[in-house]
Amino acid sequence: MMNQEQINAAAEIARTRTNDKRWTNAINRAVEESPSWIVTEHVGYILITSNSGETYRVNGHCNCKAGVLGQACKHLAYRRLTEIAATIEETVPAVSIADDVAATPRKALICEIKAAWPKTWPPIETELLARYRCSDLNFFADDVLRAIRLAIAL
Repeated sequence: MMNQEQINAAAEIARTRTNDKRWTNAINRAVEESPSWIVTEHVGYILITSNSGETYRVNGHCNCKAGVLGQACKHLAYRRLTEIAATIEETVPAVSIADDVAATPRKALICEIKAAWPKTWPPIETELLARYRCSDLNFFADDVLRAIRLAIAL
């Protein structure tokens, strides 16, 4: 199900793709009215119960008055907006593993190291003893723990 922010972003794209005033109006009405609609997704079509209480089946066509007449329809516009919205990649700021590890609290860092230690590697205690002469992660400084966690991630 699309949220209103995704529909708004899709509407901006859709408006640039048409010069037809009727479709632009249908897009605008879909954006304005859709928050109060009940939309049910099915395979190949959606059902829209609009403000009037009527339910419309929308695939490539709509059974509302405008849709039956082959005119621009807010229900068809909404369906197209959901299709466009599904193609828009969310712009989530990329967080590097180093930034993530740097922000991780000490206790969580120790838990992550133990959980992320590969089963195919020698036991963590053996490796820690060989490299640091200590097998208990609780005795390591935070910067060493972060270095160990980053080494496992790579």
